[in-house]
Amino acid sequence: MANTSVITNYRRTKLCQITSGNITTIAKITHVAFGNRGVDSGGEPLTPASSQTSLNNEIARYPIDSVEYTIPTTARYKVTIPANALVGQKISEAGLIDQAGNLCAVKNMYEKVKDGDTSFTFTFDDEF
Repeated sequence: MANTSVITNYRRTKLCQITSGNITTIAKITHVAFGNRGVDSGGEPLTPASSQTSLNNEIARYPIDSVEYTIPTTARYKVTIPANALVGQKISEAGLIDQAGNLCAVKNMYEKVKDGDTSFTFTFDDEF
């Protein structure tokens, strides 16, 4: 399988600028966006581009429930899609969104069909 996740150029630029002192703050990650066009016609996850500024087809976004640091260089974001939301959708792409509304990272995956009687908890590792 190809590489299915990427930190966007936008976020990499901000990380470069803050570590060099060119800027003094960086917008924090506040949401995970979900979409349904992260796979090709054969159902295989697409390789996301670092130049992306949006998901291929965003269908919803949800606020971050929690963040944990599994190792010092990885932030694990957790978000929950409620049971009554996105019923029947084939979720195949996710993106980290900062408080300014910018796409910071993209993860494409095999389609996951959202049932109506269960919530969907998603974890997104932001690795540095």
